[in-house]
Amino acid sequence: MAGVPVRVLIADNQQFSVAGTAAALDSCGEFELTGVAGSASEAAALAGAVTPDLALVHARLPGGAEAAVRSILSAAPDARVLAHSADTDQELVVQMLRAGASGYVARDAPADSLTSSLRQAIEGDTVFAHAERDAVAAQRARIRAVMEHDQLDVVFQPIVELDSLDIVGYEALARFSAEPQRGPHDWFEEAHEVGLGPDLELCAIRKACERSEALPEGMFMAVNVSPVTAERPELLVLLAGCHVEHVVLEVTEHAPVADYPRFRIAIERVRALGASLAVDDAGAGFSSLRHILELDAELIKLDGSLTRTLDGGPRGRSLASAVIAFGRESGASVLAEHVETEQQVVELRRLGVDYGQGYHLGRPRPLPVASPLPWPSRSASSEPATGSRFSR
Repeated sequence: MAGVPVRVLIADNQQFSVAGTAAALDSCGEFELTGVAGSASEAAALAGAVTPDLALVHARLPGGAEAAVRSILSAAPDARVLAHSADTDQELVVQMLRAGASGYVARDAPADSLTSSLRQAIEGDTVFAHAERDAVAAQRARIRAVMEHDQLDVVFQPIVELDSLDIVGYEALARFSAEPQRGPHDWFEEAHEVGLGPDLELCAIRKACERSEALPEGMFMAVNVSPVTAERPELLVLLAGCHVEHVVLEVTEHAPVADYPRFRIAIERVRALGASLAVDDAGAGFSSLRHILELDAELIKLDGSLTRTLDGGPRGRSLASAVIAFGRESGASVLAEHVETEQQVVELRRLGVDYGQGYHLGRPRPLPVASPLPWPSRSASSEPATGSRFSR
């Protein structure tokens, strides 16, 4: 640290705290205050402009300290980030650690204790929750290895129009070859826990777009995306490069929608490219039903648990019928997931469901790159869709 001062960014909206921290840095002589941000968005912008060596982020920063940690590390990957807060904010601090923070410094720490902690952080050590930090670091390394070593691929499951049994599209589903051997849900859940969920989702979508050239002409491709990933600008770039007639974004439950007006703006940008929106797992919980109300989705995917109730008697059919009617009232098309029997197909047709997906209709399978599928497609006379392919 000798010779060149350590560049420090403070992300804190409370002036008394900023003044105290700035005074401690100035008294030491080893640190240079390069900027003060009062919100997560300001912290991201400043980090990109000044590339700090170290950032001190208040755990209750407006806009979200967890988001600030990710943004700072994205703009300045070599920076070290420390949470700065009171003892009562331990849960917030743990979230910051999972997002990539290196440690924790108490806001009421004396000046010499603060600067000592900053030295430790710059030297690669931490001052809080070593075991937690190491565990999170191992999880992040595992997720990054999947992305960097091509241990994620996609398979495609057909989506069938129930009246004609024609295949009209495919859902791209992630598959992992990395250790430990486990299902895709577990991989994505862990990635979101450690702040890499959007990165892993974008990796899967990128892989699906690479394979999309092999889809039969006129088919649409459905890809899964959490609300937080839908707001990432990288998604627009990926979807613009997809060589499919139409892309359908399936909103998953990996993360809740924190701000529906902001999320709708992100979705409209995607729709401007010609994509449609599907609400996944409808009927599985309150969140999916609220998505239907708030997001004006073109496609409602009936949760597999409701599809299975069709074989269970009149009560099950009544419940599924109610959710289908709920979707219909929004003007959306309806797709039933996990269709496993011919009887379910018959009942779904009776209930007026448009599309189906499940092992009875077609299993997921890989696509060769840029090679036509031997699966049936719509007749040659079918015209390519323009705008949304789902009727409103």
